Amino acid sequence: MEKREIIQQQAQTPALPDDMVQAWQQMAQAMRGMADMARATNERMTSLEQQVRLLTKVTPLQASEINTAMKQRASELCESHHAPGCDKAVAAAIRRDVRLMQGVQSLRELPRCEYTVTLQQVRLWDDYKIMKAIKAKGR
Repeated sequence: MEKREIIQQQAQTPALPDDMVQAWQQMAQAMRGMADMARATNERMTSLEQQVRLLTKVTPLQASEINTAMKQRASELCESHHAPGCDKAVAAAIRRDVRLMQGVQSLRELPRCEYTVTLQQVRLWDDYKIMKAIKAKGR
């Protein structure tokens, strides 16, 4: 019975003229094109946001805080490795490693989004070979 009803309904619905079918197809194609353009625009905006995030540098206060953290970590390491008076050399070694790891020439060039990562890197820095070499030079 259901098949008869479906066939009757199809027979009752008027067939669309060819120009209407063609218009619907053109509209569907235009909508696909608009969706593709919206997707491409969204991808470009995401890329631009990432570039802006990397181009925004740390503030002078943040750079100062990183330097202070380096000095503090250097004094902690000198104390734990029994290397008194080597604070400046250790701070310079920490600074050199941070610059190499972050790929910057100076701390002021550091992207703002990398600020917390850099602070964590400074707080965890402990290179036994470098400390041993600095301690040997200090004596």
